[in-house]
Amino acid sequence: MIILDHTAVLALCRGHRLLSGIAVVEVDDPVRRAHIPSLCLVAAGLELPGVAAHMGALPGLEFLPLDFAGAAAVEELASAGVGWAYAHAVYATAAGPVEGQVLTAAPESYDGTGVWAVDIGKP
Repeated sequence: MIILDHTAVLALCRGHRLLSGIAVVEVDDPVRRAHIPSLCLVAAGLELPGVAAHMGALPGLEFLPLDFAGAAAVEELASAGVGWAYAHAVYATAAGPVEGQVLTAAPESYDGTGVWAVDIGKP
């Protein structure tokens, strides 16, 4: 499963070629689409207002909600030192139906989390 954190969402909004290709291709199987954790969408929107509406219009994306169990896990990660803007991506990678990877412009933010972070380059 591919997960876009808030830095990848911002890069996508700014025209990142690879991410644009992923986001515009509609795939029938939701597991094969790129996934955006809801808190990552919020973090990106705080930096660039209007992100949620833009992302919602792209057919190749799925959005990951945050239920009670997820919120408790994200709180625990944030309390342990993972930045809140990254914590939902860490949780989503661990709790997903298949092994996943996070696409990010800040791979160092995932050091020590056990997450496979793929550097997309600086936006």
